[in-house]
Amino acid sequence: MYPQTRRPRLLIIDDGPDMVRLLETVAAVNWDVLSAANLSEAVETASANEVDAAIVDFMLPGGGGFSVARRIKELRPACRVVMFSAAPVGHQAADSPDVDEFVMKGDLRVIRRLLDDLAQRVQPDG
Repeated sequence: MYPQTRRPRLLIIDDGPDMVRLLETVAAVNWDVLSAANLSEAVETASANEVDAAIVDFMLPGGGGFSVARRIKELRPACRVVMFSAAPVGHQAADSPDVDEFVMKGDLRVIRRLLDDLAQRVQPDG
């Protein structure tokens, strides 16, 4: 019998249902996808599940993206956190110890490439 391995798990944290569905569709090829709409849902989900990577919207109700990134890193230090925004906050994200990558909203090809690359880098052992 072969050992069972799980797919990497991605947590999408965005309060826009359409954006969540779009990211779920893009990520579903390589990821098991969970989602949360705010800080409290993100903390609850990350506490209850092993999460390998998280896409965090910069602007969220109940705690901005940097607060969410900090809490995710506290709960899951190995989780790769990607800040995701239509606002030009890349420099702020680069300065944050809790954010590993930054992606501008809009270009699905860039997002798909990033997710494909991350899936390879965070592949769980089983």
